[in-house]
Amino acid sequence: MKKIILTMIAILLVLTTLAFAGCSLLGNATNNLANSGGSDTTGSSTGGSTNTVTNYTNVSKADLEEALTKYREIAETLSDRVSDLEEAVRQSVTASKENIGAYSVTYVDSVMSLLCTDERYISPSTQQAIGCQGTGFVITADGYVITNNHVVVYENEQYIKEQYQDRWGFTRITYGTISGEYPTISAIFDNTSQYFENGKKYSLKLIYRDPSYDLALCKIEEEVPVGTSWKAIPFYGGDVVRGDELLVLGNAYGFGLSATSGLVSATGKTFTDYPKLTFIQTDAAINGGNSGGPAINIYGGLIGVVNSKFVSTNIENMGFAIELSKLKEFITAAETNQQITVRYKTISAPTVATEQQAA
Repeated sequence: MKKIILTMIAILLVLTTLAFAGCSLLGNATNNLANSGGSDTTGSSTGGSTNTVTNYTNVSKADLEEALTKYREIAETLSDRVSDLEEAVRQSVTASKENIGAYSVTYVDSVMSLLCTDERYISPSTQQAIGCQGTGFVITADGYVITNNHVVVYENEQYIKEQYQDRWGFTRITYGTISGEYPTISAIFDNTSQYFENGKKYSLKLIYRDPSYDLALCKIEEEVPVGTSWKAIPFYGGDVVRGDELLVLGNAYGFGLSATSGLVSATGKTFTDYPKLTFIQTDAAINGGNSGGPAINIYGGLIGVVNSKFVSTNIENMGFAIELSKLKEFITAAETNQQITVRYKTISAPTVATEQQAA
């Protein structure tokens, strides 16, 4: 009997041990299941993806302080970079404003007021020879000049054809219209010019024109009195984008050379009147007489030829300049047709930066 009792106690002990061992294994299995991503904390399936749960109670205070220090250093570095960027932008804007204003002085001897006349015909409105005022600018050291075609030609211009007295003693006038090229094109330079005589009219010869480009190529017939600091306006070799600053020089309203500034409002504008052309749109002030003048960017490079503006009570500050790429096409055609070489120079942003560092 005693043996049976001892045997039963031994069996109970074994069963108890197994029971505790089973609970431990089951608990570990549950923890492993939670840590393996079989389900998230809300009980939804994660499709077997890894979703490790970090227990921050096991992270030491020293580790936390080290992590916070690293994040603080990163934030301070980013703040410094933002400050550096803001300073660079500020200096760039300041420099561009200084530079673009300086070009009105730099190129004063390359821009001219143009006066085109035809002495054979008298305008009934002015009682003087029919004529036109505009702007031109020198693009080569030997005196080639660019302007608009509509500056050097006239179309359906009214003139006094005949004046006579009738049999009652009254003066009678008959009128006619004429179209053609102005036979006389004169250039007058600004009164601050160092190299061109103040008030003197320099004669220009019309070399080539193309109405479809609304551009004309002329040449100063007198020898160009080039000084040591004089230079023709170079072409810009980089890209022109919306928001760029620009400077317009020209004979605004026939009052002599003046400068206005603005932004490139848009590029690539087209009009049905000039299907070959693309235009820069700008908010720089453009007035009658500005036609044919240069549009210059902050690097001192030509980016367009002033052409026109929209005028309406519903429109403000919409001026247009022929894009430089179209001017180059026109010059290529002029060289081919006239058997000439137009040696203009090109400038770019890196060139300007190098010159400024050298100075």
